[in-house]
Amino acid sequence: MPDAMITLSDSLTEGLMDRNKELLIVTHNGRFHIDDVFAFTTLAIALDLDNRPFKVERTRDTDIIEKADIVFDVGGIFDGKRRFDHHQIGAPERDIKQTPKGIEGTIPYSSAGLIWRAFGLDVIQKLAPDLDDKSRKIAHNVIEKALVIPIDAIDNGKMHPENGLNFSSIINVFNPPWDTDDSSTQLERFFEASKIVRTVLIYQLNIEFARLRAIGCTEEAYKESPDKRILMLPRWMPHIYPIFANAWGTQLVIYPAENEWRIGTVPIRMHGNDRRKLFPASWGGLEGEALTAETGIPGSKFVHKGLFIAVAETKEAAIAMAEKTLGGY
Repeated sequence: MPDAMITLSDSLTEGLMDRNKELLIVTHNGRFHIDDVFAFTTLAIALDLDNRPFKVERTRDTDIIEKADIVFDVGGIFDGKRRFDHHQIGAPERDIKQTPKGIEGTIPYSSAGLIWRAFGLDVIQKLAPDLDDKSRKIAHNVIEKALVIPIDAIDNGKMHPENGLNFSSIINVFNPPWDTDDSSTQLERFFEASKIVRTVLIYQLNIEFARLRAIGCTEEAYKESPDKRILMLPRWMPHIYPIFANAWGTQLVIYPAENEWRIGTVPIRMHGNDRRKLFPASWGGLEGEALTAETGIPGSKFVHKGLFIAVAETKEAAIAMAEKTLGGY
């Protein structure tokens, strides 16, 4: 089934928000995994389960499945509205362009991906109601790439979890040991695992919301910077993305931090290590009086031996160090 058949729609939750009706949510019984826990967590936020009656049934009973309002990871049907299984022939797959680095071919959706595609925008709307549509979609895609695609890839055997603790293995430890034969605590543990996933999801989204706020702040700072090669920020904030997104010629970034001023360099490529401009080689590794003597600038405090970051005592000293660097040493 092509990816285009999965429709992002703010109206998917219509009919599910009757707060006078207990919502019946069904997923499979037995051991749970990161994909079904993530799917439930997404629904819990999107459908505001903290403030309405609901019941979760973990079963494969077809009669119960048929009565459910939402079914995921079980039932053999995907319709993009109420039924979100991914085990059947013809279940949705991602386009190859969306696969993580090092993975060839398509990645089938797991229940995490299917539910996120349908209800992820509702989650973001709940957590950040003031975001505009463009920013909401950007945040949605960031979570898709950072959390959801790896979950789907692992669940479908397209990617192996790294050795040691990881998101998937942490959720797995909430399952009862194999020899306890105690299913009575399974649902309770499922909810406990969901709390962990919810925390990670919210914190990851908060990082993205902050990055989106930084875009506007950085663009305003760029307008106010007298020399467009030097970006003067009121404080540190994620600034590399706006520089590349706007094709600015910025070479150095200055901002206050911990009673001092820092001068950072800008990479040639957004995720590369090479820099557009480095500090003079003779400054590398110097600090204090030795650096001041070399630069001729009072208030010069430190230059990393790698020549990619420097520190000054005052804003004026930071600007002078930046201007001298850009002036050809």
